[in-house]
Amino acid sequence: MRFHDCLMQYTGGYLSHRPPPTMSFMKTKYALTLILCTVVAIYGCNKDDNDDTPPTGNSGSSGPVSFQELFAQNVAAATQHFPLSATGGGQLIGAQGTRLQFEPNAFLHADGSPVTGQVVVSLVEVLTIADMIHLNKQTVGNDNGILKMLRSGGAVRVTATQNGSTLRLAEGGLVVRIPTTVGDPAMQLFSGNETADGNMIWDVIDSATVTVEPVYVDLSYTFTADSLGWINCDYFIQFPSTTILTATIPAAQSTDSTRLWIAFPTENAVMEMNHSNGQTYATWQIVPVGMPAVIVGLRRTVDGDYSSITPVTITNDMDVPMTFSLTTMEEFQDALNAL
Repeated sequence: MRFHDCLMQYTGGYLSHRPPPTMSFMKTKYALTLILCTVVAIYGCNKDDNDDTPPTGNSGSSGPVSFQELFAQNVAAATQHFPLSATGGGQLIGAQGTRLQFEPNAFLHADGSPVTGQVVVSLVEVLTIADMIHLNKQTVGNDNGILKMLRSGGAVRVTATQNGSTLRLAEGGLVVRIPTTVGDPAMQLFSGNETADGNMIWDVIDSATVTVEPVYVDLSYTFTADSLGWINCDYFIQFPSTTILTATIPAAQSTDSTRLWIAFPTENAVMEMNHSNGQTYATWQIVPVGMPAVIVGLRRTVDGDYSSITPVTITNDMDVPMTFSLTTMEEFQDALNAL
């Protein structure tokens, strides 16, 4: 702002008028006013030109990012909803081929009374490595108090509501068929429990049996569910030689904004890697030596998303340096689908 303009701003245009030449008092008052306005105007102009107020908005620095919100949004987007007659039951088929066969009168209210009328069944399918990372549903099971990696035949979440109220499942009310091309007879049934930090831990259901059955031209893992919620076909993997694997992210990269997973394509298994110290992440349980794996990283910042996809073959005491590249979430999902 020009000095004259500043003076005009702070005097309200008074400087454009000459004081009457015969009024000495007014001359003195005018001079004092001029000095005061000059000081104020200079301060105001300098303040406009050299504002020390901290900038607002995007500062270009990374900080803690809520991955839990991201994964919750992904799960919500992956949830399929189906209307169903509670009295008549029927079969529902998910987008990835999961079949839910509900028997007549399969649902109960919270007080145990039978449900009549229409209900809404909701289904989430987690059948691939891409699904497991995208929805943050790792395949780690509780083996008598010891957490171990699982080989997965596929997981689902099945829930039901009526008028917004959550329903229970009557005994024998649901038969689930998860599609597979392998048909591994070792599969067991697990129920899923999410930890406070959003990770999934699976507990074996000893009373359930998983069978391999033909469904049209394909195979399926078939079982009767005893309750609604997260369910997984898995079994614990045994390996002759194991190690702890670590991965290191770039020095300037915030660990608060970064998540890492290790995926095993041959096992259809995923485990999240925990931040260990400094820039290092580690598998918090042993992993098989000699097995092909992929270290997957995702970083979310105010400047955008960054990802890292690093194929490896696991060796003893291995450390994997990670390199991240700017990406979109669509490109990241495409990379996961290609694993």
